[in-house]
Amino acid sequence: MTRTPDMPGLGVLITRPEGRNGDLQAALEGAGARVCVQPLLDIQPLADSEPEWQASRRRLMDLDLYRHLIFISVNAVEQGLLRIESLWPQWPQGIQCYGVGEATRAALANCGLPLQLVDSIGANDSESLLACPSLQKVAGDGVLIVRGVGGRETLATKLRERGARVDYAECYRRRPVAHAAERLAEIFRAGEVEVVCLNSGDTLKYFCECTDTALRGQLAVVVPGARVARLAQDAGFQQVLCAENAGTAATLAAITQWLREKHVGTRR
Repeated sequence: MTRTPDMPGLGVLITRPEGRNGDLQAALEGAGARVCVQPLLDIQPLADSEPEWQASRRRLMDLDLYRHLIFISVNAVEQGLLRIESLWPQWPQGIQCYGVGEATRAALANCGLPLQLVDSIGANDSESLLACPSLQKVAGDGVLIVRGVGGRETLATKLRERGARVDYAECYRRRPVAHAAERLAEIFRAGEVEVVCLNSGDTLKYFCECTDTALRGQLAVVVPGARVARLAQDAGFQQVLCAENAGTAATLAAITQWLREKHVGTRR
């Protein structure tokens, strides 16, 4: 039996970095949506000469002095493990690894390295990761957080309050995509987009910088988790679809639920 598409004709804009949109685009198109792709942020590895990487390199060289290794995103897994493998031909023993978000944990699980990956199912943001049992009693433990330059301090702050020694290994930068504002203007002039997928707080911020505020009353935006949902509401978006995380399945579930609610509302 042929499955009826869930999103026939729905116009969706996806904005993940270059190379990260394929799965979501295929899933949306498989559900009948019309998909536009416009990355908003580029992921750029740090150069060897940059001071942030020099500091991070020293910490990664001392990786065996840390007990907990936390990867913030898929980008952190890809960029961080690449750097770690260049410094550690044999993975150091006794380090517990964590991933924030389902996609990050999947990337760690599929990396082919002998990682001691901690079960942190449901840890889709820093706050939920902090509830992980193995991060409750960390007084005196070394914690290394692999991430891009900058970002939220919640995770490090709370772990330090619990007595941990927390450092960052910053391996990449997020840069705005050149001419994104002009390309978005062209997309919205066509009037075919109803839903925009914004996979992070940084992506939401840059989208707001690139677009007219009038769109915030017209578009539905899909965001990962309650924190980014609050940011979207504070920015003036009237229709905020809060997905469980930034993954493809959660994004589709949020859009499907929104369409069902719209359909029910139309019938009343």
